[in-house]
Amino acid sequence: MVDPANKGRTFEPFQLIIERGKLREFMLALGDDNPAYAVEDPPIPPTFSTVITFWGGVGLAAILKSMGVEIFNVLHAEQAYEYLTPMHVGDTISGQSRIENVYSKGGMQFVELVTDFKNQHGQPVLRDTALVIVRG
Repeated sequence: MVDPANKGRTFEPFQLIIERGKLREFMLALGDDNPAYAVEDPPIPPTFSTVITFWGGVGLAAILKSMGVEIFNVLHAEQAYEYLTPMHVGDTISGQSRIENVYSKGGMQFVELVTDFKNQHGQPVLRDTALVIVRG
């Protein structure tokens, strides 16, 4: 059981520079050979924040473990992205995650995790919201 007192808990800030190589690796992993990503200032794909969090951040498994939950005991329920300002190759993106909510419904427990991202100018660029169901 996740203690509802975790609601509002924040985690260490992190950052990552968006490198062209990381973008290329991401596109290869997706199997996306769209030439739009090969231009001088390519768009950043919609789910690239996962790369930023994975390589620069604490990561979902570590956040859950800090609350006494093993990653194999969760189901991914929802993921939402709110895009605020475009990100570009060369940007230094900072993020910070927090537990937005912990609640029970229908005999299941839910944890909502929000990560806010800013660029090197302090401008908010993205809000990433994940909802997981904790089993058992």
